[in-house]
Amino acid sequence: MEMEMNRRDGIMVGMTSVHRPSHKRGGSQNSKCKRCCKRFTTFLFSHVGLCALVIGYSIMGAFAFRALEAPYEEQKAEQVSHLRQETVRRLWEITDKLNVLYKDNWTRMVSHEVRHFQTELIAAVKDGYDGKDGGSQQWSFSGAFLYSLTVITTIGK
Repeated sequence: MEMEMNRRDGIMVGMTSVHRPSHKRGGSQNSKCKRCCKRFTTFLFSHVGLCALVIGYSIMGAFAFRALEAPYEEQKAEQVSHLRQETVRRLWEITDKLNVLYKDNWTRMVSHEVRHFQTELIAAVKDGYDGKDGGSQQWSFSGAFLYSLTVITTIGK
């Protein structure tokens, strides 16, 4: 005759006791980690998770595009501003040196300076300068976010 102890009631039923393996409610750390990873993966591949991933990717992309492109845009604006100031300074030197008495010489030299300025400005425009000094930039956070979303929508089949 077997004796078994009912753990819940604490009553002996037979002569010998049978040990059952105790199951911890939480499980081992390894199984907790596996369950957590499984839940996380399930969440990521759900619709809500995919939306969160797209938004997160877009925000990270906006920061990345802003960090990569904004300094170049600012540098171009600074170069054109410096070019403008330098051209004005040279025009003043020409005017001061030749005075207005030598109209033909003054006109020829100023025309040369203006042509030089135009050439440099056209090169800057071809290189990405948009004519805006300071203020709003193309690569603001909102512009970079929109570009990041556009990249997502154009990738794929």
